[in-house]
Amino acid sequence: MRKYLLIKVFMWFWGTIAATLMLLMSVSLLQPGILETRQISPPMLKNLHHLQRTLERRVENRPGQPLATLLPGRHRSHGPKIYLRHSDDQQNILSHPALQAWDLSLLNFTTNAPAQVVDTEQYRAYGPIDIRLRGEPYQLFQLMDHRDPQVLTKIRLLPVWAKILILILASFGFSLWFTRGLLKPVKQLQLAASALAQGKLDTRANIDAARQDELGQLGKDFDLMAGHLQAHVTQQKRLLADISHELRSPLTRLQMANGIASDKAPEPLMPYLQRVEKEAHLLEQMLSDILQLSRLESQQQQVSLHAISLADLLGPILDDASFESQQLGKEVNWETLPDLTLMVDDMLLGRAFENILRNAIKYANKQVTLNAQCDNNRLAVTICDDGPGVSDAMLEKLCIPFFRASEARTPEGLAGSGGFGLGLAIAQHAIKVHHGRIQFSNHRGLRVTVELPIDKHVL
Repeated sequence: MRKYLLIKVFMWFWGTIAATLMLLMSVSLLQPGILETRQISPPMLKNLHHLQRTLERRVENRPGQPLATLLPGRHRSHGPKIYLRHSDDQQNILSHPALQAWDLSLLNFTTNAPAQVVDTEQYRAYGPIDIRLRGEPYQLFQLMDHRDPQVLTKIRLLPVWAKILILILASFGFSLWFTRGLLKPVKQLQLAASALAQGKLDTRANIDAARQDELGQLGKDFDLMAGHLQAHVTQQKRLLADISHELRSPLTRLQMANGIASDKAPEPLMPYLQRVEKEAHLLEQMLSDILQLSRLESQQQQVSLHAISLADLLGPILDDASFESQQLGKEVNWETLPDLTLMVDDMLLGRAFENILRNAIKYANKQVTLNAQCDNNRLAVTICDDGPGVSDAMLEKLCIPFFRASEARTPEGLAGSGGFGLGLAIAQHAIKVHHGRIQFSNHRGLRVTVELPIDKHVL
């Protein structure tokens, strides 16, 4: 039988009620002799005074008859009973033998109190009313036995604060147990979905296989979906890498044929052959980027770590970027780089910074700035441009292969002049290989921050 959530919620609800009653019963049994008092109603007070006058007339009319025989209700096992309390306990008078089993000492606190209602676990008492019979002062009580079970009477007589406290404790305990069992798989699904959204396709919810309710089935379906998604994406990446690899051979032959044709072609055809050579070169570059990205994503990229200073790593890149930006009427500015020696793959990490800088120069209006700082055991390199920036919705998509925020980032008149959308994707994976991360934000243009943990890379 499957344990549906509906059944669990139903059992939790009634279990809480049962636990509350059990706790109330347990606490009530630990408190013998409890009682509750409240104000007597006018009709009941009037009835007591009527009973007082009746007794006084009976005693006056039958002077030789014992008082106990004059009390009403002597032969009834149920119904009201009379208790005449005297200052001397030996002279107390009971209207029925059953009263001897009741703890009448609980009424002693009412000696000097006005008439009231007193509830105990055995009986309910109304009184006292002062009465004088045959020259002796008595206090008159009318008693009635409880028809409810003793345990329920004890529960009813518990103080209000005790009932509320028990209800809170019981409901809190059961609710905590229920919600933990309910929210644990929800939390697992939330974390798994978040990791899957970040590109960790091997993430699974791993909900307990013994769980057979709707949440357990949802976890199984999620793992099945994640598995299919991982297989599909892996197949697509492998297909793209295989196609790129296979295209390199015909591309090489095309370039060779184009070179031979260029040597023999007449002058009017040269612009077309030069255009073919340019497009072939772009295609070769794109295939090279795809293959490198594929190796990085599949973690097949060989990382060769070497000791190199930050200045030697970024210096040549900044010089080349400064030269290229001057040809476009722009400039690249940077402050003095920190004196650090890094243990990194200089080719791989250098290409990551080069791709980020080229992207910044492409979309900058006039200026690109680079700033490197060491703070809190990390190296942070920030590259900013003064271009149009990127909408907040697109910031998280900038590292998706072949994605280009062309509408926001392509300057007017240069539509379609962007790259293939692979540069930032390669940069992101190259930085991940070095245990770092890349972040994007808008700050008078696009700001790219690369963070590297110093303890992993600094000598």
